[in-house]
Parts: sequence; C-alpha cells; structure tokens
Amino acid sequence: MDDNHYAALIERISALEARERQLTLTSHAYQVVITTILGNLDAETRGRIISMVDEAHEIAYSQAVNRSDKNLSEIIKGADEIVQRMFNYAQGGSHSDLP
Repeated sequence: MDDNHYAALIERISALEARERQLTLTSHAYQVVITTILGNLDAETRGRIISMVDEAHEIAYSQAVNRSDKNLSEIIKGADEIVQRMFNYAQGGSHSDLP
C-alpha cells in the first residue's frame, strides 16, 4: 500500500469515527427527549404508548426471526434494551439506566 492509499484510508477511518460519534450523541439526545416526553405524560397515556412500542418491537423481532435475518434480530434486541431503559426512567427509575 502506497502512502497516498494509506493516507486516504486513514482519512476515511477518521471520517467514519467522527460520524459514529455524531450518531451516538444524536441517539443520546433523542433518548433524553423521548424520555422527557414520556415522563411528562399521565401514567395511563404513558402506559399505552409503552405497550404499543413493546408490541411493535415484538412484531419486528418476530418478522426478522421468520426471515432468518440474524443481523436485524440483534439490532432489534439491542434497540429493545435501550427503549426498556428509557421506559424505566420515564416511569421514575434510575437515570443510571440510560447511556
């Protein structure tokens, strides 16, 4: 690999790392916004929304499993873990549950 290719590769890696950091920060910001919205709703409305999101996750996960899409199944499981922590916090749980 010559110096030009190496420099281009390093530049691309740096750009991808910066993009990953930005996506992580944006994700955390949306988690705070959604958690705040849920936390400010009455318990009944919050419960209905949580139930709908839980059901949507179950459906999406089942569809991914039925299509044998292991990558999507893992992504949905990871998203479900995050959303469960958000729901817990919105319902008065510990802030340490959030990233």
